[in-house]
Amino acid sequence: MKSDRRPRRPTRPIDIATIQSTIDEVQALRGSSAKPGQLVDLELLLRGHIAELLTEAKAAADLMWRGSMEWSLLMGRLSGIRFQADRGLGEGVLSAHVQIAQLALDCQWLLDEYGGAGYEHATASEAHAPLQHPEV
Repeated sequence: MKSDRRPRRPTRPIDIATIQSTIDEVQALRGSSAKPGQLVDLELLLRGHIAELLTEAKAAADLMWRGSMEWSLLMGRLSGIRFQADRGLGEGVLSAHVQIAQLALDCQWLLDEYGGAGYEHATASEAHAPLQHPEV
């Protein structure tokens, strides 16, 4: 039976520093005028990071009780992130800035939830907690 607990280790190594550096670069663009080529490069980087982190999030979802409220909320969030990542930069510089900012927010959420140290290490009490099943 599956539990709502996350896996203790990522399915593969995640370069947290590189992902965070990309997110920081996007945040540094706020209020500045970036060149269109720079926005395209950042979009490609963010989409790659998101794809990598979505793999980890999906692995965590696979361990959850399918159909539970937590599973449904997570799957909805992951679906929204996938949809946003597939949208492209749109028409114009403003649209590109907005899209890049949203991708950075989604990437940061995925990194915080599924790529950081908190994801890799469970507490001793969590490791020994009894499984809780949804009420029927």
